[in-house]
Amino acid sequence: MATSEVVAWARALRGSTFLAAAVLVAVNLVPLAGVLFWGWDVAIILISYWLESGIIGLINIPKILLAARDNSVMGAAVAGFFAIHYGGFWLGHGVFVFFIVAFATSGPFSFGGPQILLIALLLLLSHGISFLFNYVGRKEYLNTNPMKQMFQPYGRLVILHVTIIFGAFLVIGLGQPVALVALLVILKTGVDLCFHLREHARASQVTVV
Repeated sequence: MATSEVVAWARALRGSTFLAAAVLVAVNLVPLAGVLFWGWDVAIILISYWLESGIIGLINIPKILLAARDNSVMGAAVAGFFAIHYGGFWLGHGVFVFFIVAFATSGPFSFGGPQILLIALLLLLSHGISFLFNYVGRKEYLNTNPMKQMFQPYGRLVILHVTIIFGAFLVIGLGQPVALVALLVILKTGVDLCFHLREHARASQVTVV
């Protein structure tokens, strides 16, 4: 890696972005620990990541409103459209996820299990910290607008969840060995962290090549 790239990444990690990145990694280590030590399977992992996409969409609504600044009417209109459009996208994705879960789970699966609740709360904490310290604290909303912010979550989530779903099919096909489920979690964490750093580096007008 060139010296200029190291400097760029270091600048992207500076301050509150580093805190958000550290929390992101820490939260993603919980599913990894669950797989390695508590017997969590691919069904729990898939539903947890689906819930995360819902949390990201929910937090994007106040992001859109903040990006509108003084134009509250436009912000409300864009946020409303996003809620409907993204909500449909999220529900459609959920149908596909539960279709996979039906094949991955041999017995009855409890959607409201304590593992799912724990991960959902931790993911809400992680994305909430990023919102408060990066988007609000570092005033990233000044570098965007409602329309641009509306589309921001889609690219990251599509790539991330296509990776997860293809990985899940591979894991299920091989009988869900613990090592592969753990590898799926590690892969998701790495991809998620890379997108996180690029997103906030760009929002802070820091160039990462």
